[in-house]
Amino acid sequence: MGWLRFLLAALVVGYHCQFHRVHQTIGGLAAVEAFFFVSGFYMAAAYPRYQGRFSALLFWLSRYLRLIPFYLTVLALTWLVWLSGLATNKTSIFNAFSTADAPWLANITLLGQDLIAIDERTNLLLPVRQSWSISAELVFYLLTPLFLKYRNWQLIALACLSFAGKTYFTISGDWRSAYFPFYSQVGYFILGIMLFRLRDGLTWSRSAALPLLLLTSVYLCVSHFAAFELNGILPNFGMIMAIAITMPTAFAHSNQPTSNFLGDISYGVYLVHVLMIEVLISLGWFTYDAVSRPAIVWMFILVLFVSAGVAAIFEIVVQERIDRWRRKTFYGGVVPQVEINMQEST
Repeated sequence: MGWLRFLLAALVVGYHCQFHRVHQTIGGLAAVEAFFFVSGFYMAAAYPRYQGRFSALLFWLSRYLRLIPFYLTVLALTWLVWLSGLATNKTSIFNAFSTADAPWLANITLLGQDLIAIDERTNLLLPVRQSWSISAELVFYLLTPLFLKYRNWQLIALACLSFAGKTYFTISGDWRSAYFPFYSQVGYFILGIMLFRLRDGLTWSRSAALPLLLLTSVYLCVSHFAAFELNGILPNFGMIMAIAITMPTAFAHSNQPTSNFLGDISYGVYLVHVLMIEVLISLGWFTYDAVSRPAIVWMFILVLFVSAGVAAIFEIVVQERIDRWRRKTFYGGVVPQVEINMQEST
């Protein structure tokens, strides 16, 4: 399943490198919605590791400590690049450093960025702009203990309510309200929890795990844009169904070190790639408005490679040590029978 997470991150990178001008995939907007779906599944699996009276608080703090170190690193690197005076700011990621009304509390803590992103102007004051989705995830983690207490029909009702709100904003033409805030995306997270509960009846044999994962990967790479807000219900539904068919089987049967490591660094790739785009543009390696198809492909490959390298170094040097301490400090009781096949995904 680490491969699927890395693929979704790569699709977001491709979208920001304008790869859709060369080859169309589900797109970056839909890939983020798919992340929320996958996250709901794995958070339902991860939560039983947290035991005791304050298990909900321990769960949220543990997840926050998984997310915040690399985010603060990317934020600091963005500031240092801006200080260098060499950056072109083609991606507008340095806007916050030159204005007095930047939302610095949200920028430092990660909290509330999904709500800030609804307004286009304030969204441009987030130096790590794609982290709005991480902010939404933190709200989902806060709600996870409550969701896990609900019966299936109650979760279905909540998911329907979320998608109804998303539909209303979409029809009214307010796509930003349909996409960015946590309450418009929580339906995917809830569907992931539902899939985890139903996984036993949807798990195929071990021999089917790799073919299913390959077929799903191909589908995500050749399907049309699948964002609910901009491309309609059917492409979005197809994307979720493709992942839903594969995820229980992959979760039950795949646990390879390489795949797990790809899953671990997918978060870093997602967070750092826009900064890498800006740096490489500033160095003159390519232009943001490239019209040549080979230039766009080269841009995508280079950004993905450099971003993966930065994420891998941070994972090995810093994050693995933090995670060992985090698990020792926050995990409690007996490890649940369900084996979590990847480090807790973001």
